Amino acid sequence: MGNALAYEAFEEMKEDIKKEEYGVYLDTWEYEDEYSHNDIEIARDKFIELANGYFRVNMMNYEAREANENVYIFNKNTG
Repeated sequence: MGNALAYEAFEEMKEDIKKEEYGVYLDTWEYEDEYSHNDIEIARDKFIELANGYFRVNMMNYEAREANENVYIFNKNTG
């Protein structure tokens, strides 16, 4: 379950990056009615792995990091 959620959020993030409208993903509060906290945590870890791999391969100055039960996308040039 967690991996499916991670891939769904990853596809959403790629579209957001194209529009330069990225920000917060996999907020626990948005998903806790449908998924366990363990599934959400697994999804966040997988999402961070996918996102940072995507940024490296495409030489993009972004980084995905977990903070406060969310994943944030940061532009390395602006913090």
